[in-house]
Order: sequence, then structure tokens, then C-alpha cells
Amino acid sequence: MPERVKRLAGRAWRLANRALSRAWLARRLRACPVELERLGHGPAACWVPRGIAPGAVAYCGGVGLDASYDFALAEAKRLDVHSFDPTPAAIAFMARENRGRVAFHPWGLMDRDGILRLHAPFDPAHANWFAENLHGTAETVEVECLSIATVMARLGHGRIDLMKLDIEGSWFAVIPAMLAAGVRPATLCVEFDSPAPLVRVRRVVLALEAAGYALAARDGDNAAFVLLKGQPG
Repeated sequence: MPERVKRLAGRAWRLANRALSRAWLARRLRACPVELERLGHGPAACWVPRGIAPGAVAYCGGVGLDASYDFALAEAKRLDVHSFDPTPAAIAFMARENRGRVAFHPWGLMDRDGILRLHAPFDPAHANWFAENLHGTAETVEVECLSIATVMARLGHGRIDLMKLDIEGSWFAVIPAMLAAGVRPATLCVEFDSPAPLVRVRRVVLALEAAGYALAARDGDNAAFVLLKGQPG
């Protein structure tokens, strides 16, 4: 099969699964006692509990070329923000734009510690690199990846109050490993993408619900889960 046809077929498959996953997620929405608001700009905007306390610990996985959400958490909400992205463009972006607003770590978030090979996007202008070679590109980069539990131990955190995961398809590995380690962020925001077949989305969401989370907000591929009171944190 010609490479162009393979790319188009792969894109069609991903779009179809994205539509199915969005429809399924819409049916999982539940009433939630926590009031959420959006911070950040455009595609980088995400949710945060309106009454979150200053000094709360926030982990933001995935920066790309827009850290407006991360910066807003630090500046508007005065949170202790830690941002993670091992990709070359994101590292360069944060070197230019961060100016000490958040603690930036050039690590990838994964289900285990080690070196991971990421694959380049088809369009070199895009900052996102992928654990799965979705675009059939030849360029790769090897990056350090850590589990959430290892990151917490390395940074000396006993809890996470807010976590955002915009880490392409790696959410499918990271979230189950986080739950297995007993880590329960009070609020968890996830972008289900790259790829997001329904079977994966369903498996992860059901695991989150079994751990005490409720889907409190959704917009496109983005979802916010809140840990209900009485559940382990």
C-alpha cells in the first residue's frame, strides 16, 4: 500500500474512533459537587476547581508550544505547578517563555521508568512527538520517562491535587499505572487523543470510575474527572 494511502487510512481510522469515543464519554458525565472553571488559551485551555487552595500541587504533563494553562495555574491560582515535556520543541519553548513561573522538568510521563523512543510528527512544525509511530515518520528521539510514582518520590510530593495529561496516546499506559500505585489526584484532566480508540478510552474511564472518580466535564477530546469525597486520595 502506498505510504500516502496508509497515512490517509490511518487518519480516517483515528477520526472515526475519536467520534465514537466522544459520544461514549458524553454519556458518562455525572453531576459533581466541585465547581470547575477553564484556564488557559485555545486548545491548551483546561479545567481547575474554582476553589482550589493556593499552594496546591499541580502536575501538567505535556507542554508543546503553549503553557498558558500551566502559567495561569501558577499566576492566577498561585499553585505549586510542575510541568513535564521531554520533546525538543517544548524544552526550547520553556527555556524562552517560562521565566521561572513554573517548575519545568524535561521528563516524559509513562507507566515505567526508562528511555523511550518517540516518533516525529508528519508536519515538522508541530511540537507533538508520539510513542506510537502514527504518521509513519523516520525521525525519532530518545527521552527519559518516569512513572508518576517515581516523579512524586523524586520531587518529594506526598500527594497531587491537580493533574493534567496531554501526552498523546501515552495516557493509556500512564493512568492505569498511576492507579495501581495508589496515586489519586483530586482532579484529573485528560486529553484522549493520538490515538483514542473507544476500547482504550472505555477501559481507562471504567478504571477511573472504579477508583472513585466521576467525569465532571468534557469538551471534545478533553475530560475532567473529580475524585469523590470518601475515596482514597
